[in-house]
Amino acid sequence: MIIKAPCGAMEGMEIQGIHQFLGIPYAKPPVGALRFMPTELAEPWTGIRSCRKLGHAAPQLYVPGLTFLKKEETLDEDCLYLNVTTPNTMGKLPVLCWIHGGAFQKGSATAGINPPSFAREGMVVVNMNYRLGALGFMDMSGYLGDAYRQSGNSGLLDIIEALRWVRKNIASFGGDPDNVTIMGQSAGAKLCGALTIMKKARGLFQKAILCSGAVQCIRDVHTARCITDQFMAHAGLTKDRAHEILTMPWEAILKAQAPMFRGFNLHAAGPVFDGINFEGNDALALIRQQTGPRISLLMGTNKDETNLYWHIYHVHDMDEGLAEKLFGNRAPIVMKNYRKIPKDENFHQRFVHFLTEYIYRAGDIDMAETASDAGQDVYLYRLDWDRQAYKACHASEPQFLMSMGSVIHDVDHSPAHEELKEEMHGAFTAFIKKGMPAAEGMPSWPKFNRENRRIMVFDHPCHVERAAASETDLAMPFQVFAL
Repeated sequence: MIIKAPCGAMEGMEIQGIHQFLGIPYAKPPVGALRFMPTELAEPWTGIRSCRKLGHAAPQLYVPGLTFLKKEETLDEDCLYLNVTTPNTMGKLPVLCWIHGGAFQKGSATAGINPPSFAREGMVVVNMNYRLGALGFMDMSGYLGDAYRQSGNSGLLDIIEALRWVRKNIASFGGDPDNVTIMGQSAGAKLCGALTIMKKARGLFQKAILCSGAVQCIRDVHTARCITDQFMAHAGLTKDRAHEILTMPWEAILKAQAPMFRGFNLHAAGPVFDGINFEGNDALALIRQQTGPRISLLMGTNKDETNLYWHIYHVHDMDEGLAEKLFGNRAPIVMKNYRKIPKDENFHQRFVHFLTEYIYRAGDIDMAETASDAGQDVYLYRLDWDRQAYKACHASEPQFLMSMGSVIHDVDHSPAHEELKEEMHGAFTAFIKKGMPAAEGMPSWPKFNRENRRIMVFDHPCHVERAAASETDLAMPFQVFAL
């Protein structure tokens, strides 16, 4: 099939009645003089571009057992490509834009998403690559000057450019540019959260789905520059030689960032309150200050998020060293509160409950309360399904939402699992289409607010209950390190 869009004509492919266009360049390659710089729109092309093959994924470290890439994907700094999956190029269908997770350092457009599973429900699906790791989220302004003030948000600016591309081109694929939902899991959810408070992103989407993430990962410039100092030390570059980072092979940059991402250290990358893309250092204040049309939110966490970490890293004790890796200089606050937990729980239970609260649930609750106070429609959920080895751990959602397994779980075809999959997928699909989550067989899902605190619990059966308030110490800054 060949279509004509403002960006140019392209040829895709049809598989079982679903049209796919792969490897579409939405921005100029961020190479050479554009390394660490804000994203620039790609020029329209002439002729017919073949869009039957995935574009390069962003450079990233290989982690045995935790790869997020397809076998056919290759790595290159020229990575700003997106894919479009549509059931009907002549319609005016809701649009889902998927933002992948991977701790801001791993993954690609294909990670965690099965586009046909949503396209068959009557929507256009867009999934994009963005810059990762040091190339995508390292604040280089302290070394390279004010021209690089936005470098800590390069990956985020990539996504905004992709959303601008969607706004301009998606009608050619049968999509409605005025009915766009962004959706992400883990780091992808945190990027979605960041987009909801950015003026540059206003008007590019109307709804957002945040799975295991909120706005708690945006760090201040001081924190970001401390992380950059570590990176430059690993790269062997002082300030008088900092310019060499602009021509260093990306493979060498990956090698320099490797020690920072080792083991439990998950906070070496992420967006920055740079004074240009974000005003001030308080994400919740930015939610309160927003004007104009309100973005509807569907957001939630999994009951046993950090059970995954327990199994991957074989944790035997929660001590100051582990707390420092997870929370940096906030570790003393964390340890003070960890020691308050009754000892009647075994360590495994205490570890999972406590870190799930601090790293994931508290940020969700705080954002949900603030957004609902500001007049946004908020639908809150918790995934409790625990009939698997790692229970309802981090990255459990794809098996229900995408009809696919993951690096953590195989596909379960039991009747109870299939029923929950239909309900969860159906509710999310309804939200993407019309802004109200509902599915046959599920109880009514009320909006969350600070008073009613209603939350949908996805289990067998699904039910609505009252969400507890955040358990974290008020002395704990919202800018939590762990991602």
